[in-house]
Amino acid sequence: MMRSVIATTLTAGALSFAIAVPAFAQTQSARASCHSQAQSIKAGQKAAKAMQAERDALLVEVEAAGDEWEAAEASRLFSDIEAANADAAKQNYDALKDDLLTLEQDLQSQVAELNSAVASYNNTCARKS
Repeated sequence: MMRSVIATTLTAGALSFAIAVPAFAQTQSARASCHSQAQSIKAGQKAAKAMQAERDALLVEVEAAGDEWEAAEASRLFSDIEAANADAAKQNYDALKDDLLTLEQDLQSQVAELNSAVASYNNTCARKS
């Protein structure tokens, strides 16, 4: 369920932005500014894609830890050792979920900033048809 929520969030357009062709800026400094903005956006896109890949890998770890916890929980009542194993598995699962949540929030924040930069670029540098 969490995977579909996260995938939907990103698929909703967070990483599907394009840089428009620079307009014929009036001045050398305006052209340089547009070029700088475009380079910054491209770097931000690469960073966001890397963070998305990291998030996707962590999601697999979280799901595996959840499965391990569920399996350990099934044998909790057999002995104190099994109960301790179940508790440890739950703690690991919770820690990974917290890491995933933090990474997801960081990714969403980065993508929001990137989308803002793209909008600014489009307003100042893109051709208006």
